[in-house]
Amino acid sequence: MSDETPTFYGIDLGTTYSVVSYIDESGRPAIARNAITNDETTPSVVYFQQGGGEVVVGKEARNVSRLYPSRVVERVKRSMGKEAQWEFDGVTYSPESISALILKQLAQDAEYYTRRPVRQVVITVPAYFGMLEREATRNAGAIAGLDVVGIVPEPVAAALEYDVAGDDTRTILVYDLGGGTFDTTVIRIGPEVAEVLCTHGDQQLGGVDWDNRLVEYLLDEFVSRADPSDDPRVDEEFRQEVALTAEEVKRQLSTVTSRRVPMRYAGASADVEVTRETFEELTRDYLERTIERTEELLKVLGDKLGTDDPAAAIDEVLLVGGSSKMPAVTRRLAEKWGWTPRLHDPDLAVAKGAARFALSQALWEWDDDTPATDEERQQRRAEIALQLGVPEEKLIPRQIVTVLPKAFGVRLQDTSAPDWESQPAKLYIEHLVHANEQLPVTRELAASTVVEGQTSVEIALYEQAGSTESPDLSANKPVDKGKGEINDLPPLPRHSPINVSMHVSPEGRLRLDAVEPSTGKKLNIEVQVSVLSEEEVRQAREVVAGITVRG
Repeated sequence: MSDETPTFYGIDLGTTYSVVSYIDESGRPAIARNAITNDETTPSVVYFQQGGGEVVVGKEARNVSRLYPSRVVERVKRSMGKEAQWEFDGVTYSPESISALILKQLAQDAEYYTRRPVRQVVITVPAYFGMLEREATRNAGAIAGLDVVGIVPEPVAAALEYDVAGDDTRTILVYDLGGGTFDTTVIRIGPEVAEVLCTHGDQQLGGVDWDNRLVEYLLDEFVSRADPSDDPRVDEEFRQEVALTAEEVKRQLSTVTSRRVPMRYAGASADVEVTRETFEELTRDYLERTIERTEELLKVLGDKLGTDDPAAAIDEVLLVGGSSKMPAVTRRLAEKWGWTPRLHDPDLAVAKGAARFALSQALWEWDDDTPATDEERQQRRAEIALQLGVPEEKLIPRQIVTVLPKAFGVRLQDTSAPDWESQPAKLYIEHLVHANEQLPVTRELAASTVVEGQTSVEIALYEQAGSTESPDLSANKPVDKGKGEINDLPPLPRHSPINVSMHVSPEGRLRLDAVEPSTGKKLNIEVQVSVLSEEEVRQAREVVAGITVRG
C-alpha cells in the first residue's frame, strides 16, 4: 500500500442534485462542499458557454437556464444508457459526456475541499438501473478522468449510513424518491453485514414529474386568470422560469400549507395560489405509483421470508431523496402499512454511504468474486487506519451483499407444438438468473440443438425489460454485445446437448460460457455492455479534458 494518505470518495450523481463525500480523519463520511457556493449539494445542470471550451456546472448554470435554456442540459441521468445526443458549437455530447462534466466539477470541488487528489471513486446509481445504465455511469466516470472502483445502488448506500447499535440486526425498507427515479429496497443490516433482500423501482418516476405537473397547473391558471395576448406555454424561456419556480414551490409546500406565486408575461400579470392540498391532488397518481411499486416489493419479500404479512417484518422505514420530504409520502405510507417513516438525511445519505462503501470495499476487497481472507483484511484494516490516523476500532466495515435488480436469460426456440417445423419460429426467454437473487450467482442450463444436422449454435443474452419477469420475447431486451456462435460443428443429431453456464459477479457483471460437449468447442461472452465503444469513450475523455469546468 502507498504511503500516501488514502481518501475514499463517494459520489451521488443525481438527476437534479449531485453530492460528493469522503472519509475524513475520524473515519466517518463528510461532505465536500461546493467550492463556489459552499453548498453541500450541486445542481446537476450544465451550461455550455458560447464559443465552446468552457462550461458552467451547478447553481449558476441553473440560474442561466432562465435566459439561455437551449444551451443548458439538465436531468441527463434520465438519458443514461440511451443513444441521446446534444450538440453545442459543432461538438456532439452523449449523456455520458454531460455526466462526466458534472463529475469533473464535483472532483474539482472535492480536491479543493480536502486538499487531496481525487482519483478512485464510488458512484451510486438507482437500484433499478440495468446493466446498460450502470455501464454508462462507469463510462461517465472514465470520461471525467476518474477511476470508478465501484457502482453501488443508491438505497444500499443510504442504508450504509444507518447506525445499528451493538449486535442488533434490523430489517430496513429504504423508500428513495429522488429527482428522476424511484427505488424501494429492503435490506437486512447489522454491525458487520448489509444484505439486500429485494429491490424494485421505476426509472421514469421522480421529483421532476411532480415539478412538471405543477408547471402545467401554474401555466394553465395564469392563462385563465390573466388572459395574456400571447400563449406563455409555448415560450421556452418563460416555461424554464416557471419550472424553476415550481421546484421551489414544491419544496416550500413541505413546510407551509400554501404559496402565492406572482406571474407576469406579455404585459399581463396574476397571482396564482397553490395550496398543499391542491398540489397533492394534482400529483396523487404519482404517489400511488410509488405505493404500487412498494407493494410489489413486499410481495417478493413475503415470498422470500415465507410470510403473508411482510410489512410486519420491516423494523424501520428510511426516507431518502429530496422529494421524500413531501408530507404526503409519510402520511400515505402510514395509512397503507401503519409504518412511522423517518427522514434519513435525505439529501446527503446516499453520497455519505457511497464513501462508506468505498472504505468497505477497500477492506473487504474481492478478486474474481473471492473475498480477502481474514488475515488479509486485518492487515489492510491496520494499514488504512494508520494512514488515516484513526484507531482500528473506528474502521468497522460492513460486508455488502447485493441482489440482481433484473433477470437475465438466453433465447430459446419452442419446439413443443407438433407442427412447430412448419410454423414461424416461436422464441422465448429462459431466465437463468432472476431478479432479487443474491450476488454472486451461477446457474446452468442444459439446452440442445433444434434441427437434425445442425452445424452451428447461436446464443443470445436477454435482460428483463419491465417490472415483471416474463418468458415472452417482447418482455425482454437483447443485451448489447451479448450474442455469439459456436461454429464449424459436425452435423449434430437433433437434441444434442449444449451446456450453458451463466455467472453474475457482485457488481452485476455477467459472464456466459457455452460448450458443445462432443467437440469441446466453446463460446465465452463477457458482458460489459455500453452505448459507447472503447474508442468513443477515449475520444470523449479527450474532449472533456480540454473543457474548462467551473461552478
